[in-house]
Amino acid sequence: MKFIIHFTTGKAWKTGKPHWEQGLVPHREYVREALAQGILIAGGPFMNHTGGLIILEVDSLKEAQQFANNNPAVIEEKFEATIYPWEPLEGIFNK
Repeated sequence: MKFIIHFTTGKAWKTGKPHWEQGLVPHREYVREALAQGILIAGGPFMNHTGGLIILEVDSLKEAQQFANNNPAVIEEKFEATIYPWEPLEGIFNK
């Protein structure tokens, strides 16, 4: 199953600072681990510095929630995460 994890800024986000000044290296390393595991389809920040999203492929909502909850940026409250089950109907995911 595919899931969208929508990240929005959390309590520890430094207002007025771009995403590259938020100390997100542990978050990026965590996401890269998901890529190496083959569960990350795509991800990246919003260019207006209000958060970002990840497209994840895992077996259940519980796994997607665990992935989000264990994200260093969520733990550090730099991000809040909302998860949406997602079924793409058109585009590159349907080839």
